[in-house]
Amino acid sequence: MGTTANPGKWQGVWASVLAITISASGTSASAVDDRDNNRLVETVIVTATRLQRPLDEIGRSIAVVGREEIETMQPQSVPRVLAFEPNITVAGGPRASTQSVNIRGLQGNKVLQTVDGARQNFESGHRPSYFLDPELLRSVEAVRGPASSLWGSGAVGGLVAQNTITAKDVLGSEEGVGGFLKSGYDENDDGSTSTAVIAGASGSLSGLLSGYYRDSDDIQLGNGDRLQGSGSNSHGELGKLNWQLGDTQALEFVYRHSDWDGSVPTNATAEVNTSSNFMIDRKQTTDNVNLAYDYHGSSDLVNVQALAYANRVDLDEKRLSDGRADSTRLDVLGFNLSNLSEVGNVQLMYGVDSYREKFKPKRGGEDRPVPPDAETTAWGSYALASVPLVPAWTMELGVRYDHFETDASDLNTDAADSATSPSAAIVWDTADWLTLSLRYDRAFRAPGAEELFSSGYHFCISPGFCNSFLPNPDLDPEKASNIELNGKLAFTDVAGADVIHVELSVFENEVDNFIEQIVVGPSFFPVMDGGYTTWVNVDNATLTGGELAAAYLRGGLSLKASYGLVRGEDDNSNEDLTNIPADTLKLDLAYHFSSLNLAAGVRYTHADNQNRTDYPENTTDTSYDSYGITDLYASWSPESLSSLRFDLNVNNLQDKYYRRAWEQLYEAGREVILSARYQF
Repeated sequence: MGTTANPGKWQGVWASVLAITISASGTSASAVDDRDNNRLVETVIVTATRLQRPLDEIGRSIAVVGREEIETMQPQSVPRVLAFEPNITVAGGPRASTQSVNIRGLQGNKVLQTVDGARQNFESGHRPSYFLDPELLRSVEAVRGPASSLWGSGAVGGLVAQNTITAKDVLGSEEGVGGFLKSGYDENDDGSTSTAVIAGASGSLSGLLSGYYRDSDDIQLGNGDRLQGSGSNSHGELGKLNWQLGDTQALEFVYRHSDWDGSVPTNATAEVNTSSNFMIDRKQTTDNVNLAYDYHGSSDLVNVQALAYANRVDLDEKRLSDGRADSTRLDVLGFNLSNLSEVGNVQLMYGVDSYREKFKPKRGGEDRPVPPDAETTAWGSYALASVPLVPAWTMELGVRYDHFETDASDLNTDAADSATSPSAAIVWDTADWLTLSLRYDRAFRAPGAEELFSSGYHFCISPGFCNSFLPNPDLDPEKASNIELNGKLAFTDVAGADVIHVELSVFENEVDNFIEQIVVGPSFFPVMDGGYTTWVNVDNATLTGGELAAAYLRGGLSLKASYGLVRGEDDNSNEDLTNIPADTLKLDLAYHFSSLNLAAGVRYTHADNQNRTDYPENTTDTSYDSYGITDLYASWSPESLSSLRFDLNVNNLQDKYYRRAWEQLYEAGREVILSARYQF
C-alpha cells in the first residue's frame, strides 16, 4: 500500500465534484423502484440503518437496489447487483463465485455483510466470501462509509445488507397460493438458470419455498479466449415461515441452503499457472438458519426485535494434479436483541449483539500452511438516537462498545481486545426540496484467526528450504475515522409532471493500522534462510472523494447519471494506495412503453485511466487503461398474457476486452442473457 505525493488532493476532489454538481439535474433515484412521480419518500430502510426512517431523511450515503431492478439486471452474483451504484465497484474478476464489493476504495473483509439482519463472516485465504445467490434477493442496501456504530467489527468501508424474498413479494397483500417459474440462458458461457417459487398465506400464517439451479461453462472474454476454470454448477433453497401472533407479536423462521461445485484456481482472481496457482476441484456448502421475533405493543417505549441465527460454511478442495485435499469449515452462532423507544419525535434504539465463530481448517500434504483451529467470541452493546432539536434540525447520535477474543486451541494461545465506535450527525431540512447532513463515524475491524495465528509453511523452494508462517497475536484492530457532507435535493413539476432527485456526498476517511501480510526472505547468503511470512499493522492512510447520483423521471422516461471518485494515499510515505477504483461515470436511460407493456433501456459505464499506482511493489509501473462499456436491457409482458414476462440483457455490447483497475483478470466479453418468467 502507499500513495504518490499528491499536494492539493482536496482541490482536485472538490473541483471535480462541484463541476458535476453544477452541470447535473436529476436525482439519486437508486431507491426508487415504482417510478411513481408523485412519491418523493423512498422505501424505508430497515436492515442497513436499524433505525426505521425514510431514506431521504437519513444522514448517510446509502444505495438501495430493489427487486424490480435486480430482475431487470439479471446479475449472477450479489456484488454485480451494486455494479451501477456510484463509488461501488465489483472486485475479484469475472468469476461470479469469488466476486466481492469495493466501496470507496475498501473491499474484502473491510466491508461487512448481513443477510436478513444476520452477520455473514467468512475469511480464509483466496476463498469466496459472498454465498447468497441473487435469485433469492428482494433488495440489497449498501452503506457507503464506516458503520461500526451500527454493526460492530468489519464495517470499516461500509456495509452490504442483503434481504431475501418474502411471501408478500409474490402474493402482495392477498391470501391464497401463488408463485412463479423462471428459466434463463446466457449465451456467453452457455449458462442456464432455473428458478421456482411457491408462496402461500392464510390468516396469521404465510410462507415461501424457493429453489434455483445454475449451470455454466467457461466464460468467453472480449478477445475470444475462454477463461479456464470459470464454469460451475450450483443449486440452493430458501424456506420462510411467518406467523403473526395477534396484533403485537410476530415470528419468522428462515432456512437457506446452497451447494456450489466447480474447478477453479487456488486463487480464482488470478490466472492459472503450474507453479503456484493450481487448478482445484472445489465443493462448497452453506447452511443458514434465522429465527426472528418482533413485539410491537401499545406503548411506544417497547418495540422489541430479537434474532438468533446459525451459519455454516463448508469447503472441500482437491488439487487436480495430485489429489492433495484441503477442507475449511466455519460455524457461527449469534443473536441480536434490540428495543426501540419513541417519545414524541425522539427515537432511541438500544441493544446487544453477540456471536461465536468456530474455524476449523485441515490442510493436506507436506510443507503446507497451518491455519489455526480457532474460536472467536464477540459481543457488543449499542445505542442509536434520532433527536429533533428545533424545526428543520435533527441530531443523530450513536455509540457502540465491542469486546472480542480469539483462542487458538492448537497453539494454546489467545488474543483479546475491545473497541468503541461513536457516530454523530446533524441533519438540516433546509427546505422542502433540500436536506443537508454532516456526520462523523468511527469504525474498526478485529483481526481474523488466520491473521493472528497462522503457522506452518507459506511456500518451499526445495525440501527443507521453506518460508514459514509466524503467528502475531499482538495485531491491533484496523480503525477508520470518517467525516462526510451529504446533500439530497428533490423537485417535482419542474417541467410538467416530472420528478428530479440529486444526491451529493463528499468524504474523508482516515484508516489506521491496516493489517497486511508481509514476506521476509528467503535469503541465500551468507546463510540459507527461508525467511518468514506474517501479518503486521502498517499504513496509516487517508481516502478522500465523493459521489454524485442524479435522476430525472417523467412519465415513462427515466434518466439516471452518477459519478464517483476516490483518492487514497499512505500518510507516511505519500505513496498510492492499492484498490482505489478509477473515476467512473455511469449513465442509465430507459423508457416504459405502457401501450406495449415494454420497458427498454441502455446503460453506459466509463472508467477513467487509473495511473495513480506509485508504490514500492509496483516495480513494472503497471497502470490501468480507461474503458467504456455499453449494456442494453428490456422487459416485456404480452398484453394477452400478463402473467408471462421476458427479460433481455446484452452486456458489453461492443464485446470489449477490458479489465477493471487493480484486477489481474479481464472481464467477460459480450453476454446475451434471456429469461422468461411465468407467474401463477
